[in-house]
Amino acid sequence: MSAHFNLLFMGNSHTSSHNLPQLVAQLLQSGISGAKVETRLASGYHFLDERLQHQASTKLLSDGNWSHVILQAQKYSTTGRYFYPTDAAEEWIRRINAKNARAIMFPEWPRRGNKEEGHRIHQLHQSIAKAEPACVAPIGLAWEQALQDNPRLKLHSSDGNHAAFEGAFLTALVLYGTISTQDPANLGEISGIKISRDTQAELRQAASATLRQHAPCAKK
Repeated sequence: MSAHFNLLFMGNSHTSSHNLPQLVAQLLQSGISGAKVETRLASGYHFLDERLQHQASTKLLSDGNWSHVILQAQKYSTTGRYFYPTDAAEEWIRRINAKNARAIMFPEWPRRGNKEEGHRIHQLHQSIAKAEPACVAPIGLAWEQALQDNPRLKLHSSDGNHAAFEGAFLTALVLYGTISTQDPANLGEISGIKISRDTQAELRQAASATLRQHAPCAKK
């Protein structure tokens, strides 16, 4: 029987840009023989606390038969000096777990040139997952690993905040590994996308190394 993934993505422009949900679906179909993948992107660009008050989002979660729900857009301090409540994210996770779906936290990548933000954002999301059981995809850490290995990679868009397509592809690789529990290093080249074979290989290795070092999901 083939694997069936029914994925719900909730986030803002970091989730929707470059059609990230479809990139994840493409990787799952490439890496898992016979995989059936359906994706849905919740409407609007909302932080998680705002989305909790967004009736269309709460109904979408309630009505769907999701296998995984990917949550992005927890508020955080860009300076690290302030704390934003995480109770809304924790409530989302409770609702997802109650539906027997897998909650996956999506920590954002660091802004260009920021050497400590990725780890800080990752730790914030780990604290949420400690309060309510969820996976934490080590996306920001993979970006840092990739740029450490090759500073010439163009992961950020021109604004230094959003992802360029290479960054979106790396993010999709980490989500692929988190959702499937498969090693992205074992994926073949994805044809039809504007990333060279060598760069795809570099990004697969960065995602793989990060997932090995920072397991996204606690063992049950």
